[in-house]
Amino acid sequence: MVVTARGWSFWRAEAPLKDHNRFRLERLTQRYAQRIGAAEAPDEAEFLRAFAEVQARVLRPAMEEIGAELCRAGHAAHVVLDEGPEKPSIELVLGLRGARASRNRVGFSVIRWDGYPLQILAYLEVNPPKFDLERFEKAAELGEDRVEQMLVDAVEHILSCNAP
Repeated sequence: MVVTARGWSFWRAEAPLKDHNRFRLERLTQRYAQRIGAAEAPDEAEFLRAFAEVQARVLRPAMEEIGAELCRAGHAAHVVLDEGPEKPSIELVLGLRGARASRNRVGFSVIRWDGYPLQILAYLEVNPPKFDLERFEKAAELGEDRVEQMLVDAVEHILSCNAP
């Protein structure tokens, strides 16, 4: 029997492919298709819209709540937009009383690096240089619990780096 695909001809024995091998090939080709699809550049406008939505719904409220706690402790914490190294960005500036550095902040920004798809970079900066926390391929990965934990962990790190 001859099977053709895209102009190629394959001779096939009369015995059908074993089920476990057919299923394995199906899984392999599905995974391959998923990887190829994931490697394709996302629509930039949609990516930026999703980032803006998660910034308003998740990132800013978490930063403002943590900033309020820091202000109650006597610091001058505040949220800034688009002051990060990449734009768009949102950062929680800790404004630590008595800190030796002025760049104590934790932020999220959209990054456009050659050879990589658009990503969201979570980072913290403690008396430079900046330290990357994690990269996200989709804004939907920035859930409330995950963001809150990252922010509190980053604040803890910055406080410990600035304590005498």
